[in-house]
Amino acid sequence: PEGLVHAEMERYIRKAYQQHANEFEYTGKEYKGIKYIWTPYKAAYDCSEGDGYALLAAAYMADKVTFDGYWMATHDKRRVHTKRYSDCSDNAPNYEFGQFAISDGADEGGNTAADGDVDVALALYVAYKQWGEFMLDEKGEKVLDACGNPISYKQEMINVIRGLVAMTNMDAGKNPARVNTGIIGLDGYPRGGDTWKEQTDWALQEENYITVDGVKVYPLFANPGGEKQHIDYCAPAYFREFHDLFVEMADAVGATAEWEAEQFRRAEASSDWLIGDLIGKNKTSLPTAGWNTVSRDGSETTYSNFQDGEDYRCPWRTISNYAWHGNPEYSWNPKTHQVEKGGNTYEYDAAVKLSDYMRDPAHWNASSQCYTKGDKKIPYSGPRMMGWQIDPMTGETLDDKNTSALGMSKGASAFAAIGVQDYDLMGDLFTVIYENWDASGTTDDGEWVSNYMSGWFRQTGLMALTGNYQAPSKMVAQPNLKIYRALKDSMSVCHVGDTVTYLLSYRNYGSVDAKDVKIVENVPADFAFVDADNNGVYDAASHTVTWKLSNIAGFKSDDIVGDALDFSAPNLSKTIGGVSYRCKAKNGAKGVYKTTAKISCSNGLGGETNFYPNYVTATMQRNNIEVVPTGLNVEKTADVTSVSEGDTVSFSTIITNDTVPALVGGRSHVNVAVADIDKGAQYNLMFKIYHDAVEPYIDNGNYRVTVFKDLKDAQSLQCSFDLVEGTQNGATMGTNASEFNFKDEILADGTHKFFVQFPHALAASTYFLNEMAGAAKFNCDGAKYPLRVVARFYDSSWKALDWSKGWSILSTDSDEGYYYPVTPSYQAGEGPQPVDRLLRTACDEVSKLTKNVLVEEFDGYVWRKVLGDTPFVNGEDAQNVVVTDTIPLGFRLIQLKENPNVVYEKAEGKPYAGVITYRRSSALPLGEKDEMTYACVYEGGGATMSAGCHVASDKEKVNAVPLVITDKNESDIKNFDSQKVDEYVNVYNTLGALVKRHVRVSSALDGLDPGVYMVGNKKMIKH
Repeated sequence: PEGLVHAEMERYIRKAYQQHANEFEYTGKEYKGIKYIWTPYKAAYDCSEGDGYALLAAAYMADKVTFDGYWMATHDKRRVHTKRYSDCSDNAPNYEFGQFAISDGADEGGNTAADGDVDVALALYVAYKQWGEFMLDEKGEKVLDACGNPISYKQEMINVIRGLVAMTNMDAGKNPARVNTGIIGLDGYPRGGDTWKEQTDWALQEENYITVDGVKVYPLFANPGGEKQHIDYCAPAYFREFHDLFVEMADAVGATAEWEAEQFRRAEASSDWLIGDLIGKNKTSLPTAGWNTVSRDGSETTYSNFQDGEDYRCPWRTISNYAWHGNPEYSWNPKTHQVEKGGNTYEYDAAVKLSDYMRDPAHWNASSQCYTKGDKKIPYSGPRMMGWQIDPMTGETLDDKNTSALGMSKGASAFAAIGVQDYDLMGDLFTVIYENWDASGTTDDGEWVSNYMSGWFRQTGLMALTGNYQAPSKMVAQPNLKIYRALKDSMSVCHVGDTVTYLLSYRNYGSVDAKDVKIVENVPADFAFVDADNNGVYDAASHTVTWKLSNIAGFKSDDIVGDALDFSAPNLSKTIGGVSYRCKAKNGAKGVYKTTAKISCSNGLGGETNFYPNYVTATMQRNNIEVVPTGLNVEKTADVTSVSEGDTVSFSTIITNDTVPALVGGRSHVNVAVADIDKGAQYNLMFKIYHDAVEPYIDNGNYRVTVFKDLKDAQSLQCSFDLVEGTQNGATMGTNASEFNFKDEILADGTHKFFVQFPHALAASTYFLNEMAGAAKFNCDGAKYPLRVVARFYDSSWKALDWSKGWSILSTDSDEGYYYPVTPSYQAGEGPQPVDRLLRTACDEVSKLTKNVLVEEFDGYVWRKVLGDTPFVNGEDAQNVVVTDTIPLGFRLIQLKENPNVVYEKAEGKPYAGVITYRRSSALPLGEKDEMTYACVYEGGGATMSAGCHVASDKEKVNAVPLVITDKNESDIKNFDSQKVDEYVNVYNTLGALVKRHVRVSSALDGLDPGVYMVGNKKMIKH
């Protein structure tokens, strides 16, 4: 997404995990140096649900310390028919409903909860892939339980997964025909726990009994007519993983592996079918149900809500099946309750439909409406307005008390956007999920603690959207190389002849060392390669630079506490590095140049650069380079260009200050609104920023506004600023003129050019700041209020001024109004695009627009036009203009108009005969030119002479095209026998400036403009 880079996403994910992990606490128990951990507050009761969230979080974040402590506490509290790790005592030895269960209070008669069980099982699978078979201590030695057995992630994973499906007969009656099968019924549908009734009564029909060891069995828990189930407990993505794992590990699982694997296959297929049936009910139905019922043959189904704390989870473990595995090649037959050949697109279709809803929930059906939240009642739509609890049949929000404040429903729905590969929606969801969360308080050291569920589903969405919530079967230990591009000094524009430096940084995110690493960079077209560091090799045929870097270390975990990354730490610093090279814009280069580099290795994954530098910044930076024409230009001419000894030549050097195209392009979806109020002796100019860009935070100080007013009657204009809190006319934060960059420039025609740059402050989205104004616990990264600026103008005489004249005729609004957005937009870097509303996600178009002010955005190097227009052509007066002109070798100055600003110096031992320096005493106005003339006599001595010239101002340096003069009586000097072609030399231009260092004679002039150069101690001509 635009401007959202890996470094920022990594930072946000780590911070979200830290705030989620702040929910966890030590229980007070410790074994073998491992402190037991739990979540003391879980909303309802101490259930496995919260354990699943915590264990998944720690496993995916590779937080082994937290995972081990949490798993040991969970095991010793819930894993029935085992010996506790800490003291080898029996753990729920009399539990009757499964040998491998994770029970919610087994000793007190509690059963299992399927939603927690599946998460714990998957977390153990992830842990096994992260850290291998056994739990190891800090010394790398196996951790033994109190019975003397090594604690095995692998065996615990197998056992807990078996607990979801294993067939047992342990009830008090010991009827051999009544069996229990974990959380997946004999009918093939998931159920809410190991003592829940089955979804249907299919398995109660004698013709559907299955035979085990000669006994026809039927379910221990089933009712005629079936039982409603929590559809949000369905986890087909997990069931697919468990099926494939049990097929792979059949020997380790044991004799029942085939049947247990098939139970997972049936549960996956039936869960997918339920989702397909749900979204197919009507055009507005959505995968947001909490309850479902199914008749024996599947001909009758219902879907309804349960409660706001659970229903939003429905898309999470279902649509992720498509995101992880694609469309299956088999399907559920609800009549036979078996899996049959023939694929389906149920989960993909659900992803499409849910994504359509999230893009515009306010118009999902006839009864839907836009949402108005916060102090300013701006009607909104978009993914931020996705409800917390949504009617699965209509798509209507049932409980919007925290629709936008909580990102849980968005986090659970993230896989839908991934499934349809909608990067715009993914970017919007990322910001909404990170921004919208709930805190229950702070830790002892002041860190925020996320509220139950809010922390995990925030992390879920962020990890999923960034590709860090993968199927464990796809988790392979290997190098994972990424490469990033930036320009030195954040350069974004240059002129022909300028040299730019590209910086390529890389990082190995994997845990395995990358071998035989190679970087291949495509040098931009119309740029000449100059040099490269780290032994980069340029290939002229392909116009590429290649670096061979050998190996890059993989990342190894450390014991650093907290979410911040220390890139100087030994384990992390070894995984990163960088190379760079320089290239020069050639004649004819113009426009925007984008290029790519690739990094690869022989034993893992490589990567390719995108178009954003990998910086944590609120500035909208790109890594393109734009070659723009110079406003200041210089041309050197002569009345003759072919001479004989004794001839007199008149030289003329002309400098011009021309208009240039405006630089455009910036961050999309940031609008500035403007209005005014004329109060007689006081005039208020008012501004607001409306932000719903993809990146969570912008910097208000990267925006400036220019307003043009005709105020010829003003004597001494004064201005003060109020930076106003909130969205209404609340208390001011004082007069903050010092925080503003403000200028009042009076132009030649008397127009006042008011220039206002806003104070620097990180700002979350306008919607969020409107609704959560002042709520620090939801927004601890930046400003607590949306920006509203009032500039108050008055004349020192306090007389009323006429503000109705000039280019910027504005519309009046109240202090607490919305103001009027500036149009058109140039943010896309192309032609003007209309702006018709305050925010992209606002439902309503505005009644008025502001067309006659200029809004610019800083890109880290220059200011660019992003909104509005100006009455003047683009350009400015050139200040402190200096012309440096050289007289070619063989010529002697004989005539130079006397001018105190012109100085001539004779040169000795240089590739030119002399230098004339002209310093203008005043600025060169835009659109005007200046000229310097002089005469020289040719005294002989060369075949081809080159005369260089350049002009500089405060902001530009421009070289003229070299003027070449030939001697009529001599041929070109091209005899370089005294220098071997493989000799290394330095190359200088006619001004004596070094243009190439330590290059071979044979390639000394490659990439240079036509002209004369000193190559070592010889003069060479580039034609």
